[in-house]
Amino acid sequence: MDRKFYLDMARSGRPFPIGTHLVLHESTDPEAILVDGERLAEVMRKTAERFDCPIALPVMDLTLEKDILLAALGVAAPERASYHFHAIPSAEKLRLALASMDVGANARAAANCLALASIAGRGHSGIVPVGMSIGPFSLVSKLLADPIIPIFLAGSGLGPADSEEVAILDALYPLAEAAIRASVTAQLEAGAKAVFVCEPAANSVFFSPKQMREGSTAFHDYVIEPNLRLKRLLDSRGADLLFHDCGELVPEMIQAFAALDPAIISFGSPVRLWEIEPLVPMTTVLYGNLPTKRFYSDADVPLEAVRTMAREIQERLSPSGHPFIIGSECDVLSVPGFEETIMSKVQALCGCGRPSAGQPRLPQESALVLD
Repeated sequence: MDRKFYLDMARSGRPFPIGTHLVLHESTDPEAILVDGERLAEVMRKTAERFDCPIALPVMDLTLEKDILLAALGVAAPERASYHFHAIPSAEKLRLALASMDVGANARAAANCLALASIAGRGHSGIVPVGMSIGPFSLVSKLLADPIIPIFLAGSGLGPADSEEVAILDALYPLAEAAIRASVTAQLEAGAKAVFVCEPAANSVFFSPKQMREGSTAFHDYVIEPNLRLKRLLDSRGADLLFHDCGELVPEMIQAFAALDPAIISFGSPVRLWEIEPLVPMTTVLYGNLPTKRFYSDADVPLEAVRTMAREIQERLSPSGHPFIIGSECDVLSVPGFEETIMSKVQALCGCGRPSAGQPRLPQESALVLD
């Protein structure tokens, strides 16, 4: 897509949340909708229209690619959520798994693709279908019982020949990237014009800032290089990267993410957008990052605090001229019993920075270039 599309989203001044999960749970049978592509498409469309947002997203479910990967390895469905690798699979098992990543066999992933195809095919009033995927490192971190140890060892200079833990870590990367490529490719073929790639585990809990300052290349090797390969896949299909990391980050990490050249970059509430703005090119829209994970709690985030925090982002970022969109730090999760509380705060978010009545969703000169 034309990068101008995202810049014009920012110039419109309209905040919006990633709210698919919240709207989904207004229904009485959300789990059934998640495996019904046509109904999911209606939820995605309804979410975009509810929050006056020109893009439609699936639920931010970061378990799907792990399920696809483990299914290819023959791991039984009930075991997949808690499954971890403690040894390197045999070469034959790896070969067979790499050749048999089946996105269509995963009911949730297949429904996401059908929903994207439905939105793309019907052209819902210019709403753009956007795919969703976990990032390579975050997927690998889900495959290990304790990923901090091998990452620390790799950061200290040990390689697969020196450490069994590092050897397992390295062996899992081709599997993880194959599952993500299969998932992303299926979504692009369904009609997604961009993919929201989520790397929440790529943060200073897993990667030592001290090691980075001392010259360790582990963050580059295990986070940036795999995401560059994913970016090249997106580029080859004419699709855009929307990049998300809600973890605790140091400036060097943010600079590295910005070098991926995403159309939009999204951070969690621990990151002050106005402080990291100089680290991100002006051609990348900053997105976020109100503490929506805590919206269920009036003690942590009173209603008026939402407006105050949104105004602070706007007032501190506007002088820089950097394009930005005020929004959520992640998909806004529906919490049983707190639905009204959360929705009231999301509505307060959406009321901040709203242009005057009669202004179009995007500026008139904005072209929704989808090819």
